[in-house]
Amino acid sequence: MAQRYDWEVIKADYRTGRYSLQQLSDMHGPNKATISRKAESQNWEKDLSEAVRQRTREKVSRAQLDPAAREVLDKSDEELVEEAASLNAAVVHGHRKRLETWREILDKYAGLLTEQLTRGVIQVQNRSGEVVEIDLPLDYIGKSLQPGTQALERVIKLERQAYGMDEEKPDEGMTFEQLMEAVAPNEDDLDEQ
Repeated sequence: MAQRYDWEVIKADYRTGRYSLQQLSDMHGPNKATISRKAESQNWEKDLSEAVRQRTREKVSRAQLDPAAREVLDKSDEELVEEAASLNAAVVHGHRKRLETWREILDKYAGLLTEQLTRGVIQVQNRSGEVVEIDLPLDYIGKSLQPGTQALERVIKLERQAYGMDEEKPDEGMTFEQLMEAVAPNEDDLDEQ
């Protein structure tokens, strides 16, 4: 007996541009070559990625998430964009929450280093296992500043991205599809390499 697939669901997910052929295959069952042939023969277009990105920005800025149940049949482009944008907005909100945690860790690190600099001494364990205080070595300060400033630079960059403070110009950066391809390339592209 031939296996039946819900091609309406597969087409809807394909059109969002969020998934590679391999991901669609893993989620819905048919192999990626079958999905590719069907998409080509029925002229499925992955033309919703910009609309998804725009709607995601709107949702993130208004902090609205609509966890409505997925109604697959006869979805309009607007409904597909809405669903994909909701998923993207949830991801961005999750990133923001994790960034808060990293900001707190970084602040604690900076506080400890500041305290050591103020005191001018640190505690170390000598060869016999005893903990002793020694004058703060200059090389320790240098070695501590480098990872601290690198971490700060990364957190600031990620915060600015997560809060949309550094919007890309239209001609710069990768498109949504290019970014998705870079993160999760489909196997057809890997086979060509």
